Amino acid sequence: MAKDVLIEIKNLKKTFTKKTGNIFRRKITHVHAVNNVSLEINKGEILGIIGESGCGKTTTARMIMRLMKESSGDIIFDGTNLSKLNDAQTNKMRKKMQMIFQDPYDTLNPGMRILDIIMEPLNAHEKGLSYEEKVVRVQDAVEAIDLKPAEDFIYRYPHQLSGGQRQRVAIARAIILEPLFIAADEPTSMLDVSVRAGILNALLSLKKKMGLTMMFITHDLSTASYMCDRIAVMYQGRVVEIGPTKKIIHNPSHPYTKALVSVVADLNYFIENKESIILDGEVDATIVHEGCPFVSRCPHQESSCHSHPPELEKIENQHYVSCHCHLDINDQKLPVSL
Repeated sequence: MAKDVLIEIKNLKKTFTKKTGNIFRRKITHVHAVNNVSLEINKGEILGIIGESGCGKTTTARMIMRLMKESSGDIIFDGTNLSKLNDAQTNKMRKKMQMIFQDPYDTLNPGMRILDIIMEPLNAHEKGLSYEEKVVRVQDAVEAIDLKPAEDFIYRYPHQLSGGQRQRVAIARAIILEPLFIAADEPTSMLDVSVRAGILNALLSLKKKMGLTMMFITHDLSTASYMCDRIAVMYQGRVVEIGPTKKIIHNPSHPYTKALVSVVADLNYFIENKESIILDGEVDATIVHEGCPFVSRCPHQESSCHSHPPELEKIENQHYVSCHCHLDINDQKLPVSL
C-alpha cells in the first residue's frame, strides 16, 4: 500500500441470502449488495460515493466501519487488514474511524443529554480521563462544530434541538476521539436546504483542521462536486467509474454517470432525450448479469456487453471507467455542465 493511501479495498463482496415462498416451495435468492469492489482512499482526501438506492454505497461504508462483515475480500486500513482482526482487535481500531449516519433523529438517544451522548466514545476508549477532562473535551468538540457557547447545548436533550443542531451533535460525537477517517452517509439528506450548507462547510473545516480522510456518500451530484476530491460511481454493487471530481462532473465516461450528470445539468434535456440516455428500470441486486451490470438499462449496449463483464480501465490520469463502449459514448457531450 502506498504511503499516501489510508484505506485500500480489494475485491470486496457482500452477499445476502433471501428466502421467499412457503415451506413447501422455498426459493433462495442471493442478493449481491457489493460485488468485487476495489478502490483506494488517500490520506486527507474526501472520496464521494454516488449511485441509486440499492447500489451498495452504504453497505460498503458499513463494512469498512466493521458494522457489517464482508463475504469476501480485504479492507486494509492504515496498514492493518481489518478483515483478519478478531473482535478485541477490531474494537481497538474503532478509535481511528467513526461514522456519521443519515438521520440525526434516529442516531441520538432521546433519553440522554447531549453531554452524555458525545461523551460515550470517551467512556469506551479514553477510560483514563477524569470526568472533568471528558467534559472539557466535549465542550471543545461542540464548539468546533459551531454550537457556541457549548454550555447552552450540552445540558439539553435531542428533542430540544433542531435537525441541523442534532446533526452537528452527531458530528461532534464522531470527531471527539480525533479519528483518522470518517464515513459520512448522506449527512445532509434529512435536513432542510437552508441548513445543509452550514453542515457541509463544518465538515470541510474539520477536514482541514484535523487532516481528516472521509468517505462521503450522497445521491446529490451538486453536493459531491462541492465536497469531494474524487468520486466513485456505483451501480448494482460495482464501481463503474472513478476519478477526480472535475473529470466525473464535466467529462463523464460511463453511460450511467452521464445519465446522473444530465439529470442535474439540464432536466429538460434529460426528459426530452431520456431514451437515448438511459432505459427504464431500477437497481436489482438479485439479478446477476454475465456481462455488464448496466446492460439492461444501457441504450448503447453491444453484443459483448451481454457476455463479457468490463473491467475498470484507465482512460486518463486517475480516471477509470468500466464500459466496453466508453470511447463512442464520450463523443456525446452534455449540453450543460454543473
